[in-house]
Formats: sequence, C-alpha cells, structure tokens
Amino acid sequence: FLRWEKAELAGVVDALIAEMQRQGLIALNDDEVSVNPSHARSLQLLAAGARETLQRYAITFWLLSANPSINRSSLEKESRTVAQRLSVLHGINAPEFFDKAVFSTLVLTLRDEGYISDTGDAEPEETLKIYRMLADLITSDVRLTIESVTQDEA
Repeated sequence: FLRWEKAELAGVVDALIAEMQRQGLIALNDDEVSVNPSHARSLQLLAAGARETLQRYAITFWLLSANPSINRSSLEKESRTVAQRLSVLHGINAPEFFDKAVFSTLVLTLRDEGYISDTGDAEPEETLKIYRMLADLITSDVRLTIESVTQDEA
C-alpha cells in the first residue's frame, strides 16, 4: 500500500510527526500527540486525502473478518459493491472510490502480505483487529453503513 518498506515506517512516521509539530499543527507531550485546536482545519484538509483510502480498507477488512473463507475474486467484487453503496449513501462523488483496479490491487496486496490466500483462509481475529483500528479512523455513519452490509445479507 505504501511506497516505504516496513522497516522504514517508524522513521517516516517520526519524521511526519516532527514536521507537523514544527508547523504547529500538533503538540507532542512524551508519547502523546494532540491537535492544536487553532490548526484543526488544516489537519482536516490533510486528512481528506486519506479518508477515502481508509474507507476502502475498512470495507475490505470488514468483509474479510465477516467471511474469512471468502475467495479473492468475491472479496474484490463485494468490496466494490459496498463502495458503490457507500458512494451513493454518503455522497462520495469519485468514480475511483469503487474502481475495480483499486480493489484488485488492495486484495492482491493483502494476499502478498499473507492476510488471505486465493481460495480464502483469512485469519478472522487478525482481520477484525485491523478493521477495528480502521473503524476508529472513519466517521461513525460510514462505519455503520459498512457494518450493515453483512447484516443485510443475513
């Protein structure tokens, strides 16, 4: 998903935090980061670029945790279907939000990283753990829409 290798991530995150602190966007106290309220809008604008990506990841990890035996092709298709639904319900006016190639790349990366195989076999505890982390990063209305998908199918 990222252009950095896993071993580089800690350094990249530290550098980003240091730069945001230098610009006065955040404050750093020990290991706790807090938002500078006078720069909250700037941070929201920065976050907007990542919002749809996090939503796509949340869709896929939710589907994977709800159905660990789903095969790669079905996961791609269902992820796109949920993204289209989310787009309509939440006014996401970007065709790339539910683009086939985007979900195909995401699912292939999940396979390459060992989260899934071509025939299914996901680890539900691990995928749910990641989904919960992603769920904290998206709005509650989007999260509820994503989670309602499997309930609608039941």
